[in-house]
Amino acid sequence: MTQPVYGNLYQFSEMSGRMNMPVHQYLLAADPAIMFSTGTSSQAEWILPQIEAILGGRPLKYLFISHMESDECGGYRIFQKKYPKLVIITSPFTARELAGFGYRGKVVTGDENRPLTDGQLSLRFFIYPSEVHLQNGILVMDRGSGVFYSSDLFARDTSDGRVRDGRWEDILHNIDTALMPDERKRQALMKDLETADPGFVASGHGVCVRCLRGRNGRK
Repeated sequence: MTQPVYGNLYQFSEMSGRMNMPVHQYLLAADPAIMFSTGTSSQAEWILPQIEAILGGRPLKYLFISHMESDECGGYRIFQKKYPKLVIITSPFTARELAGFGYRGKVVTGDENRPLTDGQLSLRFFIYPSEVHLQNGILVMDRGSGVFYSSDLFARDTSDGRVRDGRWEDILHNIDTALMPDERKRQALMKDLETADPGFVASGHGVCVRCLRGRNGRK
């Protein structure tokens, strides 16, 4: 069984030949539990038995989808079949797309002005331009655990899912301008994210970052 990478956060990884980079999904085994990204349908098939084992019979209540891509939500139907009461949290654009694909389960749209609190979860949302037609996707931080799911926001590399130490302010200044060519939107997002102060950055691809805090680099 996979081991936690930070607190009760579990990472599931697969090297994607299509994109020539690792694709990560995460289970935050809080109460209630939330999954960040399903991976493709083939990934979802092998992830689900591990999720069942980790949760020990508890249900998976939430599935967070940052934006409409196969590595983010390709396995959502497989997850819903296993957990029929699953609640998807996503952007307004992706919510509309899911409805167009025939999804009839419960969907909550993340609102940057309204955190979602449920049991041990305290989710704060951030919008960012990630979709086609200049629509916004969303990012999320759980303030209880300190986990920030960054999806595709930060510069990606072809390394594995190892964890390194880093500073949040340095990470923010490495937002790839090729992914966010609109400088005004990039600066606005950086300003919003400055207040997040996560303990751990769970990336959609490449390395994850355990954030150092304080003048002396303490965690």
